[in-house]
Amino acid sequence: MSSVGNDNSARAPFIISGPATAAASAGSSPGTLALEREKVITVDILPGFRTVKPLGVVCGLTVRSRNAIASIGAGLKSLVGGEIGGFTRLCEDAREEALKRMCEQAAELGAQAVVGVRYDANGIVDGMTEVVAYGVALGDGSVPWSAVVEDPAPSGLARRYVCTSNILPLLEGEHFSMGLVQGLTVRSVNAFRSIGAGLKGIVGGEIKTFTNMCQEARREAYDRMVADAAAKGAKAIVAMRYDTNEVSPGVTEVLAYGTALLPIPPASAPGDLRMSSTPGGVGGQRRRCCLGLVKGITVQTKNVISTFGANLKNLVGGEIYSWSSLCQDARKAALARMEEEARALGAQEVLAVRYDCNQIAPGQIEVIAYGTAVADQPGALPASSSSSAAAAVTIAVSNVTTDLQLQGFDGARSLGIARGVAAFTVNGLRAIGAGLKAIVGGEVRNFSAMCEGARKLAFDRLLEDAGALGATGLTSVRYASHCLDQGVIEVVAYGTAVALEPPQTQAVGDELVLSTSYEDPRLQGCRSLGVVRGITVRSRNVVTNIGAGLVALFTGQEVPAWTKLCDAAREEALARMRQHALEAGAQGVIGVRFETNELAPGLAEVLAYGTAVSSGALRDPPLFAQR
Repeated sequence: MSSVGNDNSARAPFIISGPATAAASAGSSPGTLALEREKVITVDILPGFRTVKPLGVVCGLTVRSRNAIASIGAGLKSLVGGEIGGFTRLCEDAREEALKRMCEQAAELGAQAVVGVRYDANGIVDGMTEVVAYGVALGDGSVPWSAVVEDPAPSGLARRYVCTSNILPLLEGEHFSMGLVQGLTVRSVNAFRSIGAGLKGIVGGEIKTFTNMCQEARREAYDRMVADAAAKGAKAIVAMRYDTNEVSPGVTEVLAYGTALLPIPPASAPGDLRMSSTPGGVGGQRRRCCLGLVKGITVQTKNVISTFGANLKNLVGGEIYSWSSLCQDARKAALARMEEEARALGAQEVLAVRYDCNQIAPGQIEVIAYGTAVADQPGALPASSSSSAAAAVTIAVSNVTTDLQLQGFDGARSLGIARGVAAFTVNGLRAIGAGLKAIVGGEVRNFSAMCEGARKLAFDRLLEDAGALGATGLTSVRYASHCLDQGVIEVVAYGTAVALEPPQTQAVGDELVLSTSYEDPRLQGCRSLGVVRGITVRSRNVVTNIGAGLVALFTGQEVPAWTKLCDAAREEALARMRQHALEAGAQGVIGVRFETNELAPGLAEVLAYGTAVSSGALRDPPLFAQR
């Protein structure tokens, strides 16, 4: 197996600047802190640990470009297709730098660990990519609150009351979900700085002007989310996430969202449908009957006058309010459609809500909101979602969830990560209609229908894949998507295939347990080995591009050649992550996520990452007190 993008030397501990604490490694120089990779994880918690002192969300960010020579080489490689090794290494370096900066910020707060870690990436312009790593910093109590630098909190909600994990032990007593809170901004850099960034692209490396813009955008989105929570009287925010999207070249949308908590049950009227980003059993929620996944999709565009004004705003940089308004409207429309679908099933709540967004064409954005509908009693469930493959699908829709667990599946075993991939396009005539729609703005229904079709096909294939593994349920289901070309979208649906009894056909003693959650009886008492990842950057060859172009022009629907290429790229990224974990001595990888990013037209980065774990006794004393 190729070792590109899996440098084992990167597994050394981070030695980073920060206040010295009792947890500092022996031999470290004064004023430095070793934040070991074993204590940087993608899940909320590991068995036997509890967080003592959350210190707030920490974030590391970089915007990088490749140099001109590498770009020329990549262009030549795209003639035949396949992996672009130089770009794979560049992306690996960017991910490592973002993770390092996140840990540096955590150390400055006196942290000894970071949990709930996520990556997010976004194309700023062709060849320039933003990468961010973020999570919640945790301390062991050795640093007093007075020594922790707090962000200004005009809203009254200090940073230590915001976390990416599903729990916040700092809160005493039971707290209850108030629903989703969010903050959004759309920003650009000014024209002069863009010229400087273009010159930097000749030699490659970090684009500091764009890095600063992205940092400001995330800070603004975070502040608006906190203000939204404070205005509702919330005391904390859990399960906080970022979602980022390139609206048009040089213009970036950033959303921060999470679940607001109150120490008392919020007032509610009959028929209210509460939505939260947390799983069941968190925020005062009790485990309820799963009714299956629900989703809402929309593709929206601005009208010509607003677009012209946004282009003028690009000259000076800053927030583009017309685009912020568009993106807010798109998110609201997606949530409203998800809520409508949930109500049709008789749901009382929607749990583990997530967003996914994508630029379909310049100025035209797709937004999906999805989650798990639940109720006190089983509702009227729809038939199997795949009539064409009904014989192969043995999983009821009520056994598919974005939650970490399924009711009645306590002790279920992971059979591996199942996935379904689809690359979809609209035909040329409909694309022309979408272009005309941009004159007046609003929803682009042709593209909304295309995205619905792509997500449905990916979901059907996910069920087929899980059924082939012998699964009877799917947990921690997620969508990930990106724009392959103008008007062409790739969608992957993936999750953990589970069963109460492993199928007889499954090999005994598989080399690695893979899970998008962390619920598996074989991994009880496990210890963390840190974040592992696998990356590949691939291009499509010229012949494939021409064939796909003909499909897009005359027929629309799925582009099978691109679906096959996308699936192969994800398989390679997953294989590299597995190899990285095995080299670290892992018995499993939990909290696994996929992410895709378009580096340039026809050139995509695919990332698979998670937390490697090893069973058996802990090598060192627990960092935090035992439960």
